[in-house]
Amino acid sequence: MQAIYNTIRQVGRSNIPFFITGETGVGKEAVARYIHESGPRRDQPFIAISCGRFSAELLQSEFFGHEAGAFTSAIRQRRGAFEVADGGVLFLDEVPEMSLDAQKMLLRVLDTATFTRLGGNEVLAVDIHIVAATNKNIMKTVAEKEFREDLYYRLKGMMLHLPPLRERPEDIVPLVEAFISKFSAEYEKNVTGISQEVLTLLEQAAWPGNIRQLKSTVQTAVALATTDKLEPKDFPGIYPELAETLISIWHTLPSETQDAVWETLSLETQHTIMHELSKPTAGFWRSLSVSKMAKKIENGESVNIENMDQNQILRAVVQKRIQQYPSSREAAESLSIDIRTLQRYAQFEESDE
Repeated sequence: MQAIYNTIRQVGRSNIPFFITGETGVGKEAVARYIHESGPRRDQPFIAISCGRFSAELLQSEFFGHEAGAFTSAIRQRRGAFEVADGGVLFLDEVPEMSLDAQKMLLRVLDTATFTRLGGNEVLAVDIHIVAATNKNIMKTVAEKEFREDLYYRLKGMMLHLPPLRERPEDIVPLVEAFISKFSAEYEKNVTGISQEVLTLLEQAAWPGNIRQLKSTVQTAVALATTDKLEPKDFPGIYPELAETLISIWHTLPSETQDAVWETLSLETQHTIMHELSKPTAGFWRSLSVSKMAKKIENGESVNIENMDQNQILRAVVQKRIQQYPSSREAAESLSIDIRTLQRYAQFEESDE
């Protein structure tokens, strides 16, 4: 990582585009922000766009903005990311997820340094430093014609590959310390350290979710902490047998903390907690994130969760989302889960229990 930071400092003053690769959660946006903060554009905007979240039409509006009346809901003029980021850095995450039409549109703007708002006629010039990123094998996507070769070479510039957290365990301690400091202040806790037992376990873990997973794990621990040092009891996500401890104090946690904690737990731990909570107080666990998710179905439609268990709720929700989105990937992203999890719950049957 120090070699990567040195490379950024060496070439960061130029306008050479950066292309960052690495697994999900490895810290690509953090490195993009470092590029911005260590370069000559540090006093100008930094704008991040997740390209995989939008269709080609919506991405055009996100990129270039629109004029009032450009489409039905466009009641006023809106500036897009290119216009807002003018003079600064534009971070394009998940670039291979863009449709081929969107890729063509992006290539034209990069080549001409001009664009037009959707529904408008005025040609606007733009000066931005592009940082692109992906968690995919970019050369494979190019070879398979999923990503335009000419756009790849336009974005390539300086390639940076971020190693997964499991390949740099020496980063665990400083990251944990930074996260403890951040969340202690956020939750107004006096947490200043962590037990060696837990720290050793954190250093030995595989961390498939990389830094993002480590961050959420420490966030949960700080939210649950009752002493000034994080102990095993504060880590139900990595000590599933301690789910009972979390159950016993769940009522004492603010609702926003409940939501934050719930999102960080493993499916195994979530299932254990929901199973236990559903026994003494029928319906109590319906206040948890899964049930909230069930009640947020678009278009005013809802899922009747009466007498449903966790798997049944999840199946109903994901099947509804699959119907509403054009692809499984978009349906999974709308629920903040991966495609495999989406498919597993979509195919769940009672006999699977």
